[in-house]
Amino acid sequence: MKKIVLFFAMLLTNFCFGQQTAAIIDQENRKCVENTTPTTKGSVECEKEALAAWEKLMNEVLLQLKANSKNTAVNLLFDSQTHWVKFQKEDLAYYKAFYHKLYEGGTVTMVAVATHEKQQFRERTLYLLSFLELLQEE
Repeated sequence: MKKIVLFFAMLLTNFCFGQQTAAIIDQENRKCVENTTPTTKGSVECEKEALAAWEKLMNEVLLQLKANSKNTAVNLLFDSQTHWVKFQKEDLAYYKAFYHKLYEGGTVTMVAVATHEKQQFRERTLYLLSFLELLQEE
């Protein structure tokens, strides 16, 4: 019984931590963009920092879902993640080509691509966090 209570306490703590971390990532990203010199390099660096944070959180969430294999179809989750990674790379390549052509190779393309990639990881991570929320409600 102690182990079950401890597991659910850990899951709840991890979920709350995940939601708080997501909010912090967004806040830090906004601060970075507001406080950086308005240059392509500065904007891209802010987006890359946020992307790294979203990737880290996504990996933590995936590990938490895997740890709850009793309530999740882990093989399907990781198959889905593998397909998502492939889609994400292909989608980003198209996005980059589209904006490269639209902006005629200008530096705005780099900012647009960095922002899009960050947004892809943000959305996927929030999607995965929603599963943890459902598990927490059980």
